[in-house]
Order: sequence, then C-alpha cells, then structure tokens
Amino acid sequence: MQRTLVDRAQLGDVEAFDALARQVGDRCMAIAFRILRDFDLADDAVQAALVTAWRQLRDLRDTERFEPWLHRILTRECYAEA
Repeated sequence: MQRTLVDRAQLGDVEAFDALARQVGDRCMAIAFRILRDFDLADDAVQAALVTAWRQLRDLRDTERFEPWLHRILTRECYAEA
C-alpha cells in the first residue's frame, strides 16, 4: 500500500502524498519530540521535513525505503530547529 502511494506521489499526486503524511505523521511527531523535547519545535520540524520530502520525492530511488528516508530528513530538520 505505502509503495503504491509513494509511486503515485512521485508522479505529482498530492492526495497520495497527503495519505502518506497521514500514515507516518504520528511516528514522525514522536521522533521529533524525543529529539527536541518541545511540542512546538517538533511540530515545526515535522512540517519542514514533509515539505522537504515533497520537494525531493522524485530523488528517492527505492520507494520501499520511503519511511527511513523521511526519518533522516526529519532528523536533520530537528537539528536545524534545535
């Protein structure tokens, strides 16, 4: 299911990316909060990570690795927020 959404999102399907963001949003928020220990900063980092992921999604070669790829982006955004 997730791979299909990633494939569609890579072709520019905004609804597919929205569905992906909803699937991984809670996990991303948990990761960001563990790093930053501040809800508002974590929320900002997750939003920035999702925007970056949308912009760079076409560069993702292995669609099976979407979530780990997104988590690396999120980690970098958390460090930028900190």
